[in-house]
Amino acid sequence: AGMVYAITKNYELSVEGFYKTMSNLIEYSEGASFFSASQNWEDKVVMGKGWSYGAEILLQKKLGKFSGWIGYTLAWSQRKFPDLNFGKVFPYKYDRRHDISIAGTYKFKEDFDAGLTWVFGTGNAVSLPVESYMTTLSMQPYSGMGGIEYYNGRGGYRTPPYHRLDLGFNFHKQKKYWKRTWSFGVYNAYNRQNPFFLFFGHDDKGNVVLKQFSLFPIIPFVRYSFKF
Repeated sequence: AGMVYAITKNYELSVEGFYKTMSNLIEYSEGASFFSASQNWEDKVVMGKGWSYGAEILLQKKLGKFSGWIGYTLAWSQRKFPDLNFGKVFPYKYDRRHDISIAGTYKFKEDFDAGLTWVFGTGNAVSLPVESYMTTLSMQPYSGMGGIEYYNGRGGYRTPPYHRLDLGFNFHKQKKYWKRTWSFGVYNAYNRQNPFFLFFGHDDKGNVVLKQFSLFPIIPFVRYSFKF
């Protein structure tokens, strides 16, 4: 359900909300092995249900030299499986509590404009072990076996928030049969190290610490396009 209100000729405000239920969802069961052929895949999955709900507010400016929008979304995405997470509700991988986007374009001239986009999102819900135990077999030389890791629940840890700033400059020119545009800019302008995945490692003193692996640092770009 949603509502749109024209504040003035230039400004528009929209508010939307959604609620969705899901049933007969499947997930891999706890400890399921992907490399074993002794079981059918049906025996490796469990069934459950889920919910997704939230609300979004969007303020737009459509006319004038400066145009853009500010959007904010508050949302939940949850799952419940009798055979997972001790039967308790847990956040799904698409659960992102807060999502903010700010975009703006300023037209300096008819043939030149610049824009920026900033996005922010709550970190993903991930499952990380809270304790690790060594077994008598894993302590034997060349056993090839690791320790036993203990998890206190699914999705119990949040990765750091995701955010970045993109900048772009566009040069337009009207040709006889088409309009061409050269674009130059930079992706992730302040070189935010957003986490791609987390892992446990060791610091200089040999202590176990949580580390992250990141992709896509600051990246310049150039693009050519045309419309006809």
